[in-house]
Amino acid sequence: MPDDANKESFLKGMSQNRKAADKSSWEQRYKHAVMTTTFLILIVTLIVVFERSDSRLSQLQNVRRYSQTTIFNDTMGNEFPWQSLRLPRNISPLEYHILIYPHFKEKTFSGIVEIKTIIKKQTPLIILHGAQLNILSTKVTIGSEDGLTLKIGHVKNRYECRKLQMHILQMDEPLTKGSKVNIILTFRGKLEKKLSGLYLSNYTTPEGVVKYLATTQFEPTGAREAFPCFDEPDMKAKFNVSIIRSKDMISLFNMPRLTSTRYGKDLFVDTFQQTVTMSTYLVAFIVCDYASVTGTTLQGTKVSVYAPPHQIHQTNLALNTAIKVLNFYNKLFGISYPLPKQDLIAIPDFAAGAMENWGLITFRLSALLYDPKQSSAIDREYVVTVIAHELAHQWFGNLVTLKWWDDLWLNEGFATFIEYLGVNKTDPSFTMMDRFVQNEMIKSMAYDCEGNSHPITVTVSDPSAVGTLFDSISYGKGSSLIRMLSNFIGEDNFWWKIKTYLNTYKYSNARTKDLWDTFTGLTHIDVSTIMDTWTKQMGYPVVTMSSSEEFVQVSQERFLLGRVGPSSSFNYKWYIPFRYAVAKTSGISNQLLTIHPDSGVLKFPADHDQVKWLKGNYGMYGYYRVNYEERNWRALIKQLNENHTVFSTADRAGLIDDVCFLARANKVSQTIALDMTKYLIHERDYLPWSVALNCLRFIGERLRNKAVYDKIQKYTEGLMHPVLSKLGWKDTGSQPEKYLRSTAVKHGLVFGHRSIIEKGRKIFEVWMRHGKMLNMNLKDEIYRAATQYGGEQESNYVLEKYINSQVPSEKHKLLVALCHTSHGRVLHWLFESAAKDNVIRHQDMLILIQEASSNPGGQRLVWQFVVENWDSIMKWFSNSMFVLPSIVRSVTSSFSTEEEYVQVQNFFNSVDTSCCQRDVKASLNRIQMNIDWLKDNEDILTGWFSDPNNF
Repeated sequence: MPDDANKESFLKGMSQNRKAADKSSWEQRYKHAVMTTTFLILIVTLIVVFERSDSRLSQLQNVRRYSQTTIFNDTMGNEFPWQSLRLPRNISPLEYHILIYPHFKEKTFSGIVEIKTIIKKQTPLIILHGAQLNILSTKVTIGSEDGLTLKIGHVKNRYECRKLQMHILQMDEPLTKGSKVNIILTFRGKLEKKLSGLYLSNYTTPEGVVKYLATTQFEPTGAREAFPCFDEPDMKAKFNVSIIRSKDMISLFNMPRLTSTRYGKDLFVDTFQQTVTMSTYLVAFIVCDYASVTGTTLQGTKVSVYAPPHQIHQTNLALNTAIKVLNFYNKLFGISYPLPKQDLIAIPDFAAGAMENWGLITFRLSALLYDPKQSSAIDREYVVTVIAHELAHQWFGNLVTLKWWDDLWLNEGFATFIEYLGVNKTDPSFTMMDRFVQNEMIKSMAYDCEGNSHPITVTVSDPSAVGTLFDSISYGKGSSLIRMLSNFIGEDNFWWKIKTYLNTYKYSNARTKDLWDTFTGLTHIDVSTIMDTWTKQMGYPVVTMSSSEEFVQVSQERFLLGRVGPSSSFNYKWYIPFRYAVAKTSGISNQLLTIHPDSGVLKFPADHDQVKWLKGNYGMYGYYRVNYEERNWRALIKQLNENHTVFSTADRAGLIDDVCFLARANKVSQTIALDMTKYLIHERDYLPWSVALNCLRFIGERLRNKAVYDKIQKYTEGLMHPVLSKLGWKDTGSQPEKYLRSTAVKHGLVFGHRSIIEKGRKIFEVWMRHGKMLNMNLKDEIYRAATQYGGEQESNYVLEKYINSQVPSEKHKLLVALCHTSHGRVLHWLFESAAKDNVIRHQDMLILIQEASSNPGGQRLVWQFVVENWDSIMKWFSNSMFVLPSIVRSVTSSFSTEEEYVQVQNFFNSVDTSCCQRDVKASLNRIQMNIDWLKDNEDILTGWFSDPNNF
């Protein structure tokens, strides 16, 4: 046990390190009492063995019921004094002073939190969050509004509601408005392997030594798992943190370290600078034994990247990217990055790609580490993109924070939009602005056309449901609407108002309405009226262009696949910024008009003798689809075959995606959609090919077990032959050419093209036997050729490489390839290992389920695994943002029979799905869509692929 001198030194250091703002008159009058109490608590709770408190909650008497619909009980079975899912606003936190001590040997953590608050409205109750924590002691001190008096508050009763994740301190006297109240709580929790709150992670050195670290993930509601707090995004405060660690480790926090004080023989206490005003979900602290590399921005911000010592050589790309992107964002936003440092750290166990904790961004290993000798161009793009996304959050999310989770898109949509600007600025070779169309807009539209989508802004009453909103709607659709608005009002106007928005709400919270109000008065355009039709209702329109004798008519309706879903107060009508192009014998011109929800049909003159074709959504900035009469579709197809470069790569991709989805919705014939794909024999650009292959893959997966499938294989092989012959298998060309080579080979394997399979297996064989270096940008495909079409020996060799690899991006490739193995025994082993969190970590369960569900030999095995392990899956991922919803959607994505529909429905009816109900409905809807699609299209497609004229 440390001696008294060391304890006094620590407490003295805590006092000295408080900032001037920490020394107001009311604080000074009870500072001595607080610190004396803290000193006594520290002795009792942080060094000696913690014992469970013997206190019992008193019987609830004469306490108001706040909700009459659902009754929440406390741990004693009595009605909880507070019956709302949200905290009351009668108390506002001002500052937190947190001391945290992770005990690695005992697998626990302990701590003290002082919360300085001000009473906004008289109340007898202090209500705050705490989940999976054992609160050992409480103390409340009360200062008067004028700071002249101080007294100790008496806590009459304590209550805990595990369902609400709340604790209540009931005072013997009401706390009066304007009084300054200091809440001191000691607590203890489990430091265990999970993916939220304060949790345990580990890595293994090349020598086989297991090293542990304690890390955090607080978004959306994980802070309450680490310390008692007011865990809602608009209850911002300043945070002061001290961390007790062993001498062979380091500790990190959002802010730089101020002091490091010896605390006994083997312990140190690190005390950090006070944060700016921020939300609890952005707090982060880590104890580890990592190494780091460091650089500085033009502004003077210190940037550091942390990783396990044996992987520190893989951090150079991350460091250089972070510095470049921060330099760019400082100029773009007109507001300098406000913290003195920015850390980026790789975490071995991490559910998401990364988390934007202010000043201490946490990453999955594969999202931060890059080895130029083993990682591909796609890996490099991924690292750069994730870093750009998280750094954008330092302004959009951290500086200006959503007021409540209803407006999650304000964080994620903006960060997604801006990440493309950041990457494009730092490395134009990625052609990111074209990639946006595929990665964000087309991807989100594929989901948003289903009846189980949701509006961008959605009412969130239960915080446990927040995780379902971390999806392509908040990210992809949100960013697509921002891009559409920017193009509509002009970039100069857009960025002028965005800077106004950031300056107006910095260090505070905002809602979607606040953003639109910022644009008020910009032009004659009422931005709020226009954008509400896009953010407050799900889905999007299809604009139909048709010609009469004298006019071109333009009309809108909702584009929908599957079930209808809920109604909309806007009747599924939109204000549409509609840009269209007209090709005449004299050339191509384009115009912009606004389609109003109540305008019905718009008309403009058409000179049919001169017009060759019409193309809507010209430039692909609009979040909608466009349909035409058959004559115009045929004219567009003719143009693609004669000279496809008349259209931009984005417009070509948009035409393909539109016609394929319109065919799925039975709005155009499947023959028109397939006829358009014929032009691809001339196509040499990545974006149109990638979209087209996804559309053909959709057809192939649903007809895989039908007699026509061999003809689908023949058609796609002939279509892809020219581009594959041109590209070859050598690692040459631009970034888009490398991407095209990879996606073409991948789909050759998907469709079972014999020449691709044999080539991939041969290359793998030479590598396995002789160690010949592989093309880094075709590793995914070469590994998959071996596992999917080779023997068990090849799969076992890939597994061995996976186990021993120290390069995260390489491990990811090997794991994905293993998911496509044709050997059931290997698949069984993968899932058993992931369930044990052994060789394969829990964090990679989603990868296993997503990839193996698309493996024809793995679909049933994956479903069986989810059914048998549902309770464990809920335990592992119920608090891990988007993981559980993605699992639900992925596991049944390939099901297409009535029997499978009933089986899935019966299972989910029998288990708890409260945190992913929308996703269960979406999963069932997708199965029904697959069933209906086969009924509607199998004969038509069989006829088209059987026609020799199409080859």
